[in-house]
Amino acid sequence: MLTETARRFSEDNGLVPTQAARLAILVEELVINALEHGGVADDQRIDLTLADETGGLILTLSDPGTPYDPRSHVRPDTVPERGGGAGLDLVLQWAEILDYRRKADRNELRLRLRAG
Repeated sequence: MLTETARRFSEDNGLVPTQAARLAILVEELVINALEHGGVADDQRIDLTLADETGGLILTLSDPGTPYDPRSHVRPDTVPERGGGAGLDLVLQWAEILDYRRKADRNELRLRLRAG
């Protein structure tokens, strides 16, 4: 699974435990959102690219789900019964969205993990 890829990347690149944990949680939240809200089926491919660049850790996730730009996310005034939006709120707190685009019928989201 992609969270295991994130863990291996963290180990291979010497990420501090806090960053490694945040990266794994971000990947998990983004994949769950694609499956639960984006209509991505279990047999469809979700691609993950991780790079440790000069400006920080860059995460790129690509999926064939329903188009959705997370920059348009509006936090609700009250927390829904299932906690809807909480995962995306966490993603937006821990990462900076560098880019979102629809490319070849796929969502492509590029994030930079915030230091901390």
